[in-house]
Amino acid sequence: MRVVVAFLLILGIVVAAFAETPEEALCVVCATNGETELEKVVATREYKGSTYYFCSQKCAQAFDANPATYVFEAGTAPTATWKTMAGESLSLESMRGQVVLLDFWATWCKPCVKSMPELDAMYRDYQKLGLAVIGVAVETGKDREKKVKKFLAKKPVGYPIVIDEEEAGSWEAFNVGALPTLYLIDRDGRIVERWTGIIDMAAVRGAVDRAIGMQAK
Repeated sequence: MRVVVAFLLILGIVVAAFAETPEEALCVVCATNGETELEKVVATREYKGSTYYFCSQKCAQAFDANPATYVFEAGTAPTATWKTMAGESLSLESMRGQVVLLDFWATWCKPCVKSMPELDAMYRDYQKLGLAVIGVAVETGKDREKKVKKFLAKKPVGYPIVIDEEEAGSWEAFNVGALPTLYLIDRDGRIVERWTGIIDMAAVRGAVDRAIGMQAK
């Protein structure tokens, strides 16, 4: 009898789960890459009390490998030290006391390139109020520094650009799964916002404005 009751309880849970699963939803992995359209739900996962939907088993498996890549959680920013294009050392810890926009980008990433002028404008507008912007180039190959220098010669920005390591770089520590990925870090070194894919730069400016504590210009 106990076995039968247990089986019926499990069956009820399974049926309820399927009944609550929508036919279409936004795949959290695809959304990280900028997708905004609903897709047919092929798989689901429970993570920290929330349900996430996926358009394929491949996306579900990518989520299983590292959920933090796809689910934003506020918390203390990882430590990171880079070399600027001028060869100077720059650490995230040295930015403590400032609000930081940390932009993971690449020369070949069109959404990254599109957002850079607005990042530069925010840097100019808010620099004196305590905003720092760091562009972390995620490039591959031995000539990655050459590629970034060539890009910046045509599209210069006022904020510092650094080149991340190909392996065990800061992009791994920050669980970057798509480009661009933009983090907002407060004056105490805590990550308070994250944006990925096609980024609404007006929303970023609003978040920066709140972090700085000033009314938007």
